[in-house]
Amino acid sequence: MSMPTAEQVVDMQLAYYNAHDIEGFVSTYSADIKLYNQGEAQPFLTGQEALRERYMKRFSIPELHADIANRMVLGNFILDFEHVRGLKENEMVKAIAIYEVRDGLIQNVWFARE
Repeated sequence: MSMPTAEQVVDMQLAYYNAHDIEGFVSTYSADIKLYNQGEAQPFLTGQEALRERYMKRFSIPELHADIANRMVLGNFILDFEHVRGLKENEMVKAIAIYEVRDGLIQNVWFARE
């Protein structure tokens, strides 16, 4: 079986996110995943356990759902402009996520929000 492309990995991650499947979601990330706010040098989250904890809470929100409004692909980098429902009551959150995929897993993510 060949390794999935960077875009396929991010698509799997999104499908698990929208299905609120925590184990599937975490399986698309490397063991030492790092999440950053754009412009900050230090990650706000490191490692699969911290990722699981953060998103288990998020996945308990029934309305949680992300749609990709726009995507750009550059090698192993995927830049998604996302519309996310369920994070703020009766409000859609717009965000940009930049995923870096290596060896079939998401290694780093940078977020920019309104």
